[in-house]
Amino acid sequence: MKLVKTGRLAASSCGADVKLSVEGAFRLVEDMVTELMGDQHIDGVTCMREYNGMWVFVRNRIEMPQPLEWMEEYTATSYISSFSKIRLYIDTVLQKADGSVALKSRLELCAVDLETGKIRKSESVGVGEKTPAEEPVFEIAYSKEKPVRGEMIDEVTVRPADIDYCHHTNNVAYVRYFVNQIGVDDLIAKPVRAIEVQYAAQTHEGDRLSVYRCESENEAFVIEKEGAKVVSCIISR
Repeated sequence: MKLVKTGRLAASSCGADVKLSVEGAFRLVEDMVTELMGDQHIDGVTCMREYNGMWVFVRNRIEMPQPLEWMEEYTATSYISSFSKIRLYIDTVLQKADGSVALKSRLELCAVDLETGKIRKSESVGVGEKTPAEEPVFEIAYSKEKPVRGEMIDEVTVRPADIDYCHHTNNVAYVRYFVNQIGVDDLIAKPVRAIEVQYAAQTHEGDRLSVYRCESENEAFVIEKEGAKVVSCIISR
């Protein structure tokens, strides 16, 4: 089963260059993924209400080989590309009117128990033999790079607007924390072509987070809470 939607790039998804921003890209992917899961009754709300569990992002890699501009038409497609006993993979692609790819994403998720916080088997939250998996239409590989933490460059406090319906920090909020470390002029001059975010732990309203620049062959950052890794990202431009 595939979810296919058409649209025109909204201003709220654009950055200062009036093109699809990194945060806008993550929001578009998240909305497509959650709607796809909702159609299959395996979404986060169902997971909480019926299975006492919660889907969490493990890692998401987004590649943007060419810009998508404000008001430009696109077709977005999301589908489950594979799943295992404890992992679910969902691919998303945005194509321009001529069929060329403006964005492709591979998101890895797992389910955790709301009471114990332990990882749940996929079948315990509705994913099983009847879950339709599609043949991937593109290849996208997660990075094998392990950035080394460097200097602390920022501190942020998780605010109420950063919290989602699971009462933890929304995945897109972390992307905003990372992109805020790059200047606007720099982003316009050298747009992000690929970004991979790896999620390690949850945070909540009021948590104080430290942002570190990492030693890396690319641009990389890590966010920690009280010395423990929460999330990291690797950016290619």
